[in-house]
Amino acid sequence: MMQDNVHRYFATTVGLITTDGKWGQNVMAAEWTMHVSYEPMLIAISIHDSPTLWNIKDREAFGVNIASDDQAALVNIAGGYSGTEIVKLAIPGTFQTYRGSTGVPMLKGCALACECKLVSVQDMGDHVLVIGEALSAEFDEKKYPLIYTRGNYRRLGAKLPSGRKVVRVTETAYAGLAKMAAGQFVLKCAVAQVKSGRKTLYVRSGRSWALPMVAVKKGADYRKALASHLASLGVHAEVKKIAGMQRVTVKSGKQSLRANFIVFSCTAKAEGDGWLLRSPRGLLLKGLLTP
Repeated sequence: MMQDNVHRYFATTVGLITTDGKWGQNVMAAEWTMHVSYEPMLIAISIHDSPTLWNIKDREAFGVNIASDDQAALVNIAGGYSGTEIVKLAIPGTFQTYRGSTGVPMLKGCALACECKLVSVQDMGDHVLVIGEALSAEFDEKKYPLIYTRGNYRRLGAKLPSGRKVVRVTETAYAGLAKMAAGQFVLKCAVAQVKSGRKTLYVRSGRSWALPMVAVKKGADYRKALASHLASLGVHAEVKKIAGMQRVTVKSGKQSLRANFIVFSCTAKAEGDGWLLRSPRGLLLKGLLTP
């Protein structure tokens, strides 16, 4: 059984949806406003059958203005009246507007303002889902979006720590890791902790030593990617279960790189070079070793 008021426990931004058409200029508050595609940039709003929806169908364009945290009063006005009751944008001392390229009124002072052309309209439960493609977008880096949750407006709090341990490496080691990242926002690697009795396999990484590791492409199977990498090194080993994970920020001077390492325990079928009883001096990313 669904608990009462469960919807109040979502946290959302608030879109001030602006339109113009046969039913005149209008603004409404839409809690359910979200970005649903990067390319093309698509924005979805979920609204009731209303003058806003009628205008959108008429003009096939609308404005999505994400309210900033100093615009709670404007949100209350936009959400407290219908366009069939009053012309909200005409209330003195409230909304400041400018004309968009499609003729839709856009709002000043918002965290983000996007002018959209209509893509689709679909009935969805007790609301209508409207999707638009952004034709233009403006944002103010100094403003933060208003947050709505549990029936109240709130401001964003302090930035939370990432939970990443900072690891400092040499410039050469950093360059090697950056090359592995190949321009990706986060370097994601599968790491092999290959054991043969009490010995562990290490490989040379420039002047340092490291556990065997390979950057894994998005969507690829980590175990298979690691097994293939070990085979390419001439290492005969079975990749078993995940032994641990390390999320770190690698730094060298002013340079920094986010990296995620999934460490797999592996059992060797034969030994070759690089087998040591203890971790060597100059071991890169010592934290990857698991008990």
